[in-house]
Amino acid sequence: MSTSQSLYERASRYVPGGVHSNTRFQAPHPVYFQRAEGAYLWDVEGERYLDCTMGNASVMLGHAHPGVDAAVADAVSRGLTTGVETEAAVTAVETLAGMIPDFGRVRFANTGTEALMHALSIARHHTGRERVAKVEGAYHGWFDPLWVSTWPAPDQIGPADRPAAPPSSAGLSRSAQGTVVLPWNDADATERLLREHASDLAAVVVEPVLIDIGFIPPTGDYLRLLRDLTAELGIVLVFDELLTGFRLAPGGARQVYGITPDLTTYGKALSNGYPLAAVEGRADLMACTDPSSGGPVGWVGTYNGHGSAVAAAAAALPLLADGSAQARLDRLGGVLRDGFAELSRAYGVPAVVAGAGGHFQPYFLSEPVTGYRTAMVSDAARYAILHRIAREHRILLPAKPLLHAALSTAHTEADVAALLKAAEEAFAEMRSAT
Repeated sequence: MSTSQSLYERASRYVPGGVHSNTRFQAPHPVYFQRAEGAYLWDVEGERYLDCTMGNASVMLGHAHPGVDAAVADAVSRGLTTGVETEAAVTAVETLAGMIPDFGRVRFANTGTEALMHALSIARHHTGRERVAKVEGAYHGWFDPLWVSTWPAPDQIGPADRPAAPPSSAGLSRSAQGTVVLPWNDADATERLLREHASDLAAVVVEPVLIDIGFIPPTGDYLRLLRDLTAELGIVLVFDELLTGFRLAPGGARQVYGITPDLTTYGKALSNGYPLAAVEGRADLMACTDPSSGGPVGWVGTYNGHGSAVAAAAAALPLLADGSAQARLDRLGGVLRDGFAELSRAYGVPAVVAGAGGHFQPYFLSEPVTGYRTAMVSDAARYAILHRIAREHRILLPAKPLLHAALSTAHTEADVAALLKAAEEAFAEMRSAT
């Protein structure tokens, strides 16, 4: 029988770190899995894990959802894979259009990074400008101009009202240094920076709730400020709803906050974890990609609208459309947040769990989290204790202290209770360590 250690030894002969995404690596070796169902994963040694990562929150309906997987199996049985258009793609788009307020036009891609690359091409063509602005600490994939100021180190972040743009990887284009970094929820500094750089900015890209550094909602009228300012200054406003989409509400953050950007990217829960993403937006902007009218902005990709992925979306989206899935996730999340609050009081360890729509993030700190600078002081050592004890209970949480965990509709109250039981052991250890 293969073990994770033996598979790591085999893989690492050819694969750096033995993994195909760096976030999956952990010492002494990554865990290799063989199957999944509902809220659970089984590793190659047959151990069962309660999954509280859910494919970086993409598997909203649970692993191996019968309806979704049946649709995928049907597509595969028909031989529909790639390079052609299918009825399922049309059905998925029609359902999407019925869910999202002020829906414009849409095109499919494969990943969130690809979708944002397309969105920036559209914005640059439309405005004739080059640069982009993003929020401090936020992650928008690995495209050079957006892969800056992503979980930056404290000595790299610069002044609070004028954040720096440190690269998040070696090898980025020097042009990425021109990205403007905005301080989340600081309206005055954001307005000042946008007005200062308006003549150069093609787009502002923003998660309407910062989730890849936990869960940090906008405060006050911050999103309205972005909408009004970008409209005034002729900058394309792009909502990255890869994580907020369908989880916060059937229509995503646009439905919750009542603000319609110029372009929006979707993915993850869109197809319950199958590789699919989308760019949706104003008809006049999307028209520049239209091949039937000679649109000058290219949109190509062998795997765009892959038969199995769009079949998954066509099956998954109707299950997210009436709000019942989101309501269930919010109920489970409420139990989890209340449980952590009680443990924090009982053990005298400052902690708060932020989240909605099944997303959740334990922050080990006392002050309110309003942006990256308040989030980054969350006690990483205490989170490491929680992560370790959860793993001892065969519960998967993200290894990084600032990321995000997630539940699915397949999770139960008993699953939440199991996580809280492990958390209580962790809180007891945290208290004894002080």
